[in-house]
Amino acid sequence: HLFNSHIWSTGQDAVAVIKNQLQQLLPGIKVFLDVDDLEDIGALESYIGRSQVILFFLSKGYFRSKNCLREIRSSLEKGKPIILVQEADPAKGGGSIEELRAECPEELQPAVFDQLFPLVVWMRIEEFQRVSLKMISEALLVQTPTYAGLRSLPLTIPGEVQGQNLVFAKQVVLWASPANQGARRMANELAASFPGVAVDNASEMPERATHMLLYLCEESWSDDRLAEQVKQVREARLPIVMAHENDTERGGVPFSRFFETTPQELIAAGLYRDLAIACFSGLHRQVSLSLLAKAIGAIQRAQ
Repeated sequence: HLFNSHIWSTGQDAVAVIKNQLQQLLPGIKVFLDVDDLEDIGALESYIGRSQVILFFLSKGYFRSKNCLREIRSSLEKGKPIILVQEADPAKGGGSIEELRAECPEELQPAVFDQLFPLVVWMRIEEFQRVSLKMISEALLVQTPTYAGLRSLPLTIPGEVQGQNLVFAKQVVLWASPANQGARRMANELAASFPGVAVDNASEMPERATHMLLYLCEESWSDDRLAEQVKQVREARLPIVMAHENDTERGGVPFSRFFETTPQELIAAGLYRDLAIACFSGLHRQVSLSLLAKAIGAIQRAQ
């Protein structure tokens, strides 16, 4: 059913997980993975021809591999349905879609990137990975005879956090300081998704606040008032929930950046001992919002 096209150096671990998880989620599915199924490297084009859907796992070096280019060209020549899966973690050989496109031979770029093929960002954190797997499953299933003609499917995966009916036992008041650029937007986004969350944008810590939202993005710590406010909140023992923006269009940067920009006294005092909630874009955003809601006290309503 599915052929995994990838480069070993930066894609082998991820596509092995994709194969294993898809076989559990979609019993009976057949997924080609070279380390398990390749018998003749000279027959790559034949394997492509026998597959219903081809998955291009886009990571650094993929477009420099002669065999990967064979698989790409064969898939395009045969008009095969294609799923693009983007490795976004630089530590795992990932990059932005623009960086990955730049590695692709110029004559293939329009055929690979401009045809509106399904694009899935691969995630390794379990809650987010479920969304990636669901997107791959949907893109695969709508190309099968059973679901031909459908554009989407109402798929659910057991345990997915965004499918939980989260509620608050009492109202939460989230302080989004004006000194923390982007915090109000993030807090409003959360409040719009979950009744029971109120946002206070006061310039000083409001008495009614139950939590402080510390929004970590490119502009975080550019206002000196924020460090003083965080110190005040910690002294008052008001819970801080940290949201780490990963969407570059919203000012997302790698978390390592904050060890350079955060005042050292806050780092030394253990500000980052608690994990920040990763905030991604697209369909992964709802997972981020659900995790933030749980971090400030949301619980799953009993069925």
